[in-house]
Amino acid sequence: MSFDLKIKNGDLSIGDSGALDVVSGNNKIRQDIVKILLTNIGENRFHSRYGSDLGAFKIGDISDQTMIELDLKRSVEEAIRYIMFLQKNQSKYQVLSLSEIILEIVDIKTERDSGDPRLYNIYISILTQKLDQIEEIITIRIV
Repeated sequence: MSFDLKIKNGDLSIGDSGALDVVSGNNKIRQDIVKILLTNIGENRFHSRYGSDLGAFKIGDISDQTMIELDLKRSVEEAIRYIMFLQKNQSKYQVLSLSEIILEIVDIKTERDSGDPRLYNIYISILTQKLDQIEEIITIRIV
């Protein structure tokens, strides 16, 4: 079983005992998805392919809403597939529990926020090897 340091509100989470909190299982997958999507590609110098293009969109770059939504969906899918690639490599050296491994991407939907047209809601659904379906919603702003 692998673990990661728990991130809460963009910072490391510290427990009641003063020790750093860790996250594992399905919660680790949720955190991994959010981390990779909110990290720009190339931002992590140890993994140049780690991240997504979500932060690269700007108003005026693509004028058609359908194209923006398709591009957002493509970026999310590529990022999650990269997590799956990393998990496959990690499993060669470390035992991973079935609840920590992404088996497949069930669905990715994007939708423009009705209250603020600069915001897009991204609905992500994945299936773990334990056959748990995990759903996550991420909202991004195109500036």
